[in-house]
Amino acid sequence: MQTVMENLSQIGQRLINQTPLVGMNVGMLTATGQQEQVALGSRDGNAAHPVQTDTIYDLASLTKLYTAAAYIQLVRQSDFDLARTIQSVLPQFNYTEITFQQVLQHTSGLPSSVRKTRQLTREMLLTDLYNRELISAPGTEIHYSDVGYMLLGEALKVITGQTLEQAMHQLVFEPLGLHETGYRTPAMPGFYDLPKERFAPTEDVPERGGLLQGTVNDFKANLLGGAAGHAGIFSTLTDALIFNQFWLEPDVVALLQANRCDFRTLGWHYWRFGGEDEPSIEQDWLYQTGFTGTIMALNLKTNEALTVLTNRVYPERTVYDRWRVDRYQFPQAFFAQ
Repeated sequence: MQTVMENLSQIGQRLINQTPLVGMNVGMLTATGQQEQVALGSRDGNAAHPVQTDTIYDLASLTKLYTAAAYIQLVRQSDFDLARTIQSVLPQFNYTEITFQQVLQHTSGLPSSVRKTRQLTREMLLTDLYNRELISAPGTEIHYSDVGYMLLGEALKVITGQTLEQAMHQLVFEPLGLHETGYRTPAMPGFYDLPKERFAPTEDVPERGGLLQGTVNDFKANLLGGAAGHAGIFSTLTDALIFNQFWLEPDVVALLQANRCDFRTLGWHYWRFGGEDEPSIEQDWLYQTGFTGTIMALNLKTNEALTVLTNRVYPERTVYDRWRVDRYQFPQAFFAQ
């Protein structure tokens, strides 16, 4: 009988063979805390540059899970109240009633992004963060929001009195033993100084100097200096699976369950099936995806986790747009065990 990891590996190899995808790292964390990993394909379509077990990927929106983990650590360490309002920490924020819990759940009513213009500046972005018009009343609807998680990053700096890099290192990277995870900015010199060849390239963006390799792909995170609450973190598969273990700790699982709102909880999306009209929600299966081609999933029934790291946007985001559909083969196979 084929193992789950063998099935996941076959899915990955098939996608590399049949689509523009050039390579990936796929791994599982077992119920006993062991890691199972496979490296497939290449970093850039060149067989001379194979994917290694220590290849570093731009995690894109998986960064939101690390931001959520930082707030869980604040709850654990200092009884931080998630019912506290964002405005109590960021007085320039235009809405008095939106809470940290709502932002973490994507129920704040904040829109998905800031204004869309090629001329976007850091100042325009920050203006939008604090003043963007709501698309629903806080706490009434679920709308996935980069804006909300950017605000969480800005608030974390105020709460800790540190840079975002320092705060994330102190709350998440260091205590969890994530030695090859971080923002690739000068504020994290040990990570910043790693050779570019360790990183899987993402997009060729002429206005940003060409091929991005070890530079954050997300343009909003780039405007914020490379470190943001919604995107910007890079990691290896080994570190990502260690991070997955954090989410399986009993008190963390209890916080996820206590803060569930329909198909969302702190950072995570519950797996849904059965159609869009009346979908069923599996309360023990959670996942999150990232634009660059990254996936994390938790199976709370079996106490296992999945991470898939790819650079599906290489060399340009529209080359493999069908990834948005194909990617679900991985969590489906993981959950179906």
